Amino acid sequence: MAYPAHVYVQSFQQHRAALLELLDRIPPEHGDTTIWEGGRSITQTVDHLLSAGVGVVDMLSGGSWGDQVPSAALPEATARLGASTELVIDKLSALSDEELNHELTVFGGARWPAYRLVDFHREHEIHHKGQLWVMARVMGIEPPFFTHMV
Repeated sequence: MAYPAHVYVQSFQQHRAALLELLDRIPPEHGDTTIWEGGRSITQTVDHLLSAGVGVVDMLSGGSWGDQVPSAALPEATARLGASTELVIDKLSALSDEELNHELTVFGGARWPAYRLVDFHREHEIHHKGQLWVMARVMGIEPPFFTHMV
């Protein structure tokens, strides 16, 4: 069952704000850091989150998912992710109850109501945010609280 759009917006904002706060604490020279073999670097993870957010907005708008150009370094990736925040908020804020329940064709041809895609996006971002929290701690960086309470 779908929540009203403002609930999705608030949850997204709380998690994204904490993520951006963490990224501001990571020195730029650590952007290529990965803590497990074959894993994404910090910069690659941030780019992945950018691609997911833009892709979900595109899908909610009737378009298709398109990958984003990789960032040259962590500061660029962080700036791009920060800039995309308003794009996601604007799209989520504009969704009516009817649009949230509208069925979309998503990954691999699956059919989901739009709210399920919005839930998936939030859970996906939280998953990778958790990875970044672990990576920061391994590097000796104290992360902020995992969500901003607004």
